[in-house]
Order: sequence, then C-alpha cells, then structure tokens
Amino acid sequence: MGSVMIEGIEIDDWIAGLKAGHGGVTAALRTRLRRGLGAAFKGRSDVTEVDLEDFTQDAVLRVLERLDTFRRDSSFTTWAMAVAVRVSLTALRKRRQTAASLDEVPDPVAPPDSPTPNNEATGARAELFAVLRSAIEGQLTSRQRQVLLGELEGVPQVMLADRLAATPGAIYKVSHDARKKLKAALTRAGFDADTVREVLANEM
Repeated sequence: MGSVMIEGIEIDDWIAGLKAGHGGVTAALRTRLRRGLGAAFKGRSDVTEVDLEDFTQDAVLRVLERLDTFRRDSSFTTWAMAVAVRVSLTALRKRRQTAASLDEVPDPVAPPDSPTPNNEATGARAELFAVLRSAIEGQLTSRQRQVLLGELEGVPQVMLADRLAATPGAIYKVSHDARKKLKAALTRAGFDADTVREVLANEM
C-alpha cells in the first residue's frame, strides 16, 4: 500500500520515525494524542489535567509497543487515538475498581445505631436491574450492545464511530434505538421515569 499523507506526515514516516526513536515524530504523536484525549474526556469531572498527561504518556508507550499490529485499514492517527482511548478507559476502570474495593472494607467501629437496609428498595433495585439485563441481552442487537456499553464507559460517540467503522450519525441512531428498547422494556415492567429515578435515588 502506498504512503498516505496525514496532516503533513505520511504513514510510513510515522512508523519509521517512531521505530527509530525520532524525537520529533514521538513529540508530534504525543501532542496529537494529548489534544485528542482532552477533547474525548472534556467535561468529565473524574478526569483531571494530571490524568490526561498520565493517559497520554501511557498511550504513547502502548502505541510504540503495538506498532507492528497497525494494519493500515485506517489512518495512523485514528488508530493511535483509538489505542489512547482504550488505555485511558482501562486506567479509569481500574481506579473505580480500586475505590470500590476500599469502600467495601468494613468500618472497624460501626456506629451503634446504623440504619438497617430497606428491603423494599433493595428488591426494587434488583428487579430494575434484572429487567435491564434481560432487555440488553435479549432485545438489543450486538451492535446496539456495543454502542450502549461503550457509552456507559464514557466513550464519545465520535470515538465509537471510529472504533466500529461507522459514521457518527449511524452511531447516534443505534444508541437512540437501543435506549428506546430499554425504555419500552422498563415501561412494560411497570417502571416509569419517576419510578426509575426514585429507585436509583434510594441506592445512593
């Protein structure tokens, strides 16, 4: 396949420069990934500037490790950006899991009058999530599940479009249809919007 120009740098030059450890090419990659991650996670309260710097550094290292896996079925910067987003989301998931594990550590001195769990609220939550799981597994298409789960992970639709080789408009349509199916399943089960909000509020 011939060389393809991407904002002044050809695919072959990206690969050769990064493999050779060319400082200018590595710096250009880092700048593009940092800019892309900043846009991808804009508005996320759980992602700081320090996080973005760390994600970018880790992403550059991962791209360098995986250069030989680049198949040229997309632009190099698009592929590298997809790698960067996956690296970032993995880091965020690990952080959430660590925080959740710490939250589960029992308090060695529990207050004497700790409130007992609301069995009715717990049952409603379990039923709500059971309906959602059933709808996701039984009513959504494979593509709808991919898009919905990607959105739940915080992946922007433009990134999902690139990952799934689709247009942003197509991803929006898939997401819209998936949400309509979930809403219909909840309505059939007796969960209207107010009930869902009440059940989830009781979980906090």
